[in-house]
Amino acid sequence: MDTIMEYLSAHPAILTVLVIFAVVIILYFIFKQFIKLALVMLIIVIAAACYYYFQDPHKMSEKVVEKSKSFYKDSKALIDKTKEMPGDINKLFKSAEDKAGK
Repeated sequence: MDTIMEYLSAHPAILTVLVIFAVVIILYFIFKQFIKLALVMLIIVIAAACYYYFQDPHKMSEKVVEKSKSFYKDSKALIDKTKEMPGDINKLFKSAEDKAGK
């Protein structure tokens, strides 16, 4: 055990590679479980949507159209806000530079 510790302390690059490898392996197993969970949840949501659609197709289609219109309006407003953001950030930087005296 002492020889391994001495070797790793003499070669820190190998220790770094081993740590990165261990982290990648751990993340792989964690995300593998999340992907399976996400697929199961997606199947459940699709099954529920199909059930409600077959119960009353006209009502379901109206809700889908209404939701998609509100999603479009909300996303358009968000895009407009993000277009304004760079100018606001530049104003903040300029005011900070003025305060610093540059």
